[in-house]
Amino acid sequence: MKKTDNYLIEIADDIRKYEGLRTLWCEVFNDEPEFVDSMYKCFGANPVEGIYTSENINGYVAVDDEGDTLSALTCFRSGEFENQPAYTSYAICTEPSARGLGLAGRLVEYARDMVIEAGGISVISPAEPSLEKFYGAHGYEPFFYAKNCEVSTDEGEDFDFDAEDREYDKFAPAFEMTPLDGASYNRCREVFLTNRPHIIIGEEMMRLIYNESRLSDGRTGLFRVNKDDAICALSEQSGGRIEITELLINPRLEEVSPEIAAEIAKRIAEHFGQEDISYRTTGAGYCQSMAAGLGVKIENECDGGIKTDGDINAKNDSDAAKIKMDSVAVTTQIKTDAVAYYGFPID
Repeated sequence: MKKTDNYLIEIADDIRKYEGLRTLWCEVFNDEPEFVDSMYKCFGANPVEGIYTSENINGYVAVDDEGDTLSALTCFRSGEFENQPAYTSYAICTEPSARGLGLAGRLVEYARDMVIEAGGISVISPAEPSLEKFYGAHGYEPFFYAKNCEVSTDEGEDFDFDAEDREYDKFAPAFEMTPLDGASYNRCREVFLTNRPHIIIGEEMMRLIYNESRLSDGRTGLFRVNKDDAICALSEQSGGRIEITELLINPRLEEVSPEIAAEIAKRIAEHFGQEDISYRTTGAGYCQSMAAGLGVKIENECDGGIKTDGDINAKNDSDAAKIKMDSVAVTTQIKTDAVAYYGFPID
């Protein structure tokens, strides 16, 4: 507990404080209460059963003298980075009448200090570029970068997947998307991100991603594309629109062309009958997250991303190291003058 002027900063460890946090969250971000409850449950709490905190998740609230919640955030363990536990401050919100008093900043600093004092790093994802300056003033610096892109299926001249006049057609089967469970997706993710700065996602965070990556018919939104060409996490928005919340490309395949992510995204759009699709992938772009308590500063990646060595091994994960990297595009390199599976010449 911390006294701040006429307000108290407390852990949301009882029903009144948790419900104050949840109500403010839902009002500001337009989420349903069930979503907040289910998120907390992913990290070991169970608000429905009266368990509002766990070792992996805490809510923090700034309350006035009457106990009403004026500002709130949720801090959960998202994984590990360089042997340090990583905790993400999320859903930072303030009651409209209390804005401009610095409450959100004080909450952010309080959660940050709790994490750092415990030997971890505190992570925040700015919802918009303007917030980078705000969080920078509270001790955070750019951490990871990503690209948000959108592509239309009618852009450019696409390679015909079903063409019969390819002499190597037998090596390039039809476009396939194979559903993955959370553990399999995470193992593939570690392989694809080898030699890139990233948080190793923990079991609880992966449970949240798995729950959130769902299609309207209940199917999982986690997929492997072709023979390990890529993996992706999808979510279905209102109106049935599919979005790619994460698209990770086989590092070997990235060497074929820097535009390969866009081409694969187009194929995914076509697979789901969409004319266009938005996707997020690695590389130079916007600041995806900021961190405090970090020993090593992460620089923005150059265009095309950080290249990996030829041999791909998953750090500290022997299971991930066993994943076959037999991507379709690599297999189709029959001739030096062949056109790769996705329509790009191979040097």
